[in-house]
Amino acid sequence: MKRSFPYIATATDSQLVYTDGETMEEAVAAFEQGNYLEALHLLIDAMDFDFRDRFGNADGTSFQIPHGSIVVHIDIAQDTLVITADFLKLPEKGRVAMLRQVAEMNINCLMLARFVKSGDHLKMEYSCPLTDTHPHKIHSVLHNICTVGDKYDDEFCTQFKAERCYEPRITYFPQEAVDKIYDNIQLLGKLVLDAVGEYNAQRRYGYSWTVIAASLYQISFFSNHQGQFLNEMEKAIDMLNDERPVEELVARGTAFIEKLLSMPKDELAKSLYSVDMMVSTKPMVSLQGVQESCEDLYNGTSDALQKRDFDQVVVRILHKFYQLLYDCNVPLMLEYAIVTALRKAGDCTLEEAAQILHKALGNIMEGDLQAGDDDDDDCEDGCDDEGEEDDADLAEERDNAVAAHQKIAEALGVNDILAIQQQMDEALKAGNVAEYMRLATELQMMMIKGTMNS
Repeated sequence: MKRSFPYIATATDSQLVYTDGETMEEAVAAFEQGNYLEALHLLIDAMDFDFRDRFGNADGTSFQIPHGSIVVHIDIAQDTLVITADFLKLPEKGRVAMLRQVAEMNINCLMLARFVKSGDHLKMEYSCPLTDTHPHKIHSVLHNICTVGDKYDDEFCTQFKAERCYEPRITYFPQEAVDKIYDNIQLLGKLVLDAVGEYNAQRRYGYSWTVIAASLYQISFFSNHQGQFLNEMEKAIDMLNDERPVEELVARGTAFIEKLLSMPKDELAKSLYSVDMMVSTKPMVSLQGVQESCEDLYNGTSDALQKRDFDQVVVRILHKFYQLLYDCNVPLMLEYAIVTALRKAGDCTLEEAAQILHKALGNIMEGDLQAGDDDDDDCEDGCDDEGEEDDADLAEERDNAVAAHQKIAEALGVNDILAIQQQMDEALKAGNVAEYMRLATELQMMMIKGTMNS
């Protein structure tokens, strides 16, 4: 591996799905005061500020909110909360085998909700007294139901020919985006196979494993895929973490990369779309949580950098950064810091990429998320034209982002944005992570609302 992998921007905008932390605090306060209906209303507002108007009835006691290929029903009757979601219609053939898997999922996948059979239909169901509807608990139930429904519906439809109870409102990516994603999978996949071949020849199987895992996270980052392709990618990532000899895991990972390269473009296109989302299937993570998870990585790559083991620095940090973007909803400023570092280090020599990525990791460990934002000369000589400021694609992406932010600023008021950003900086300097997270969530929600109103 002579150069770092190129940074590949997302072909389409990912869906912004956040839970507003401040509104959640209001929901908790209402619950603790015994205002259970108000607490549930505030919980729904925290997930999206217009869910109640779009999906609720007049008196706010019944809601039907779509998430992917399921619709979540939230009904408040007298003193009881009932949450249900139709899952799938059982097939004529293979229903016994499917029901066996569903029974296992009742134990291993669902937490408080349960699968129940109603005629030929399966649905997920949970109910409790209003006195037990703490907002964080109900949010966890909804998150669990949406995650399971989103993950397994495509798999059961493919494996058992089950039928959906609700056809999701799908918006497929334009052909230009499909072409871009397909071409970039081909580009990255071939680079991965070349790097793995070099590391295997040197019997550095740990490096090969890390490169493969990082590439799967990166593909997920820039493709924003859904459907069966999402399930296959998740299985491949899980497979890499099996307790097996690393040589075997590398061989399996290599086979999966080769499978990706042989996938026809029209087959890939079937999983490239956006759908309605009720909650994010990714958990929120704080800056402090990221810092704790990166402590060993930072110490290890610091030692490697001193020893000029640039391969180790690059592959390990690339793996961690793309894993964070894949696994978690990270704070807005942290995501910006990570993506900026990945862009700057893209297709640089390993020495240059190691310096850029390690510097960015150090800034994260110190909580200085805006450091290095203007350092565009970190990779002066080794990067190709795609990494430079005058690159056409990057310039277009930057101009689009500037235009979008100008519209948001016009809708919100520049002073409001600057005031929150200043408060975020002050919270970081004071080490007040909780206040920083609250302000970051507030800024995210302002930007989302501003985008919709602009």
